[in-house]
Amino acid sequence: MLLARLLCRRPGGRAVAAGAAVCLCAAAVVLAGCASGPAGKQASAGPSTPVTGSSQAGAGTWRAENSGTSQRLYGVACLSALRCEAVGAAGTIVATADGGRTWRAQANPLRGSSTPLYAIACVAPGSCYVIARPDTILVTHDGGASWSQHVLPVGVSGADLTDQACLSAYAIAGRPALCRLGLLDIACVSARVCYAVATAPLAYDNGTPVPTTPHAAPSSIWLTRDGGASWTRQSIPPGVACNGDCQSGLYGYPLEWVSCLSNGLCRAGGGDLVDCGHCGFAYAVLVTRGPDQPWICAQSTVMCADVAPDAADCPASTGCYGVQSTNPFGGPNGGVNVYQSSDGGAGWDQIGPQLGWSSSVLNAITCPAALTCYLAGSRGSIARITNGTTLTAQRTPTARDLYGIGCAGPATCYAVGDDGTILALG
Repeated sequence: MLLARLLCRRPGGRAVAAGAAVCLCAAAVVLAGCASGPAGKQASAGPSTPVTGSSQAGAGTWRAENSGTSQRLYGVACLSALRCEAVGAAGTIVATADGGRTWRAQANPLRGSSTPLYAIACVAPGSCYVIARPDTILVTHDGGASWSQHVLPVGVSGADLTDQACLSAYAIAGRPALCRLGLLDIACVSARVCYAVATAPLAYDNGTPVPTTPHAAPSSIWLTRDGGASWTRQSIPPGVACNGDCQSGLYGYPLEWVSCLSNGLCRAGGGDLVDCGHCGFAYAVLVTRGPDQPWICAQSTVMCADVAPDAADCPASTGCYGVQSTNPFGGPNGGVNVYQSSDGGAGWDQIGPQLGWSSSVLNAITCPAALTCYLAGSRGSIARITNGTTLTAQRTPTARDLYGIGCAGPATCYAVGDDGTILALG
């Protein structure tokens, strides 16, 4: 099926409503089950790192570590410069206590199961929260010695990352996109206060506006105040306006990422094409200033956000960075673009140069300092943002796809991916 879609952008790269500045129209062939791995996360490894442009950035060298597992690893987070945890397929958790020199498997309630452990957030001295797709959160407060298991009613069951039916129904046309259902990300304000975001199928059923009668948003945000023992669903906007040539009204939207500061300020966001026979996107970036405060749109307009990245991190009260890889019409790089926001997520501008990522997918971003971020993606791609605006590629010793990246500091980071790959910087 051939679908014509439109994205309107200012010359500087920021998406705007239809009729403003320059409008780019494109058509894409919808490929059912086009990816052999999770959306935005290709499983095959190319012969070499595809990043062009500068091949070095900043100090430090990425080196390969022995993870002790061949399972695909999706996420990594650190409790300290020495202690980090990586999570992945088949309920896998591996941990290091010596700065990455050795990694050992950790027992947990889902070890050896078919459940993928997809994302992890950690808070010193010993608290970590792990998303088990599609509806479970594992929690430890003793550095992984013991884990508790909590199932949330997110409206999704049995959706695996690589389920072909899920990929064809909830992926961007013609792009290897993440099967974006169920729990997708988690972030913590403290060891006891954390937020998780989830998306149900109706978030993508946006060919027509959502009903005008009161209803719950298909996306959801869940809060724990007691260290993960209990979780409560938060009130969020039920829909957002389309930024293109769509019917008037509000549309459902996915939530794909969440990022928090220790002062309680958190942002969450995501977006999707509105398949309404015309062209446009439903983007959302939501903000809360504490567990007792509501989640509201970053923009005061019904559009909620000009653009929303697929993955983002907000290391400062006004500064956020993100990557968008699932928009097939996002510019000369095949839709792979890196964004920066200086107003807390309301507006986003491209930063670059974009390094020619036309054949790669950027999957993850982490920002260990206010002006420093690292990005990881397919075929061993890693890049670094310095000074908030300078984006440069880094050499890596692998061509395997990378799905997660986490840091213990601006110069101590880990990237994880296919076949148990763990890369260490520092």
